[in-house]
Amino acid sequence: MTASPLPSTPIAPPEEHLLVGELSRRLAAELSSAAALCQDCEHIVGDLAQGGAALANLTRLQALDELSQRLHGLSAVLQRISQHASGEWSMSIEPLLEGLGLADLVVRLRAEETVGVKAEAGELDFF
Repeated sequence: MTASPLPSTPIAPPEEHLLVGELSRRLAAELSSAAALCQDCEHIVGDLAQGGAALANLTRLQALDELSQRLHGLSAVLQRISQHASGEWSMSIEPLLEGLGLADLVVRLRAEETVGVKAEAGELDFF
């Protein structure tokens, strides 16, 4: 029995790779921005419900609050990953971005690092 080499897998050139820490930082910013949108929705819905909301609607309000907390929590975890990831870890970002429907999100995740720029809400897909 002889050993044969494993089939090679296509690897993106290093210039198409993104440091894992930087990718985590960008994802954290996106989640933080999404959480802020949820909080804005909570305030609007809360204002609408002041006139008296049915119990089922109050449960939905609590679900929106939970979603906001989850997004903030995931953002914090990704931010910590970005701070503790080895500077040597990198990966090709293009396969990760395939199929994302929000073009501005793809641009922000693919973009060069910009200092002081906060992720903002982008275009929406209406259905």
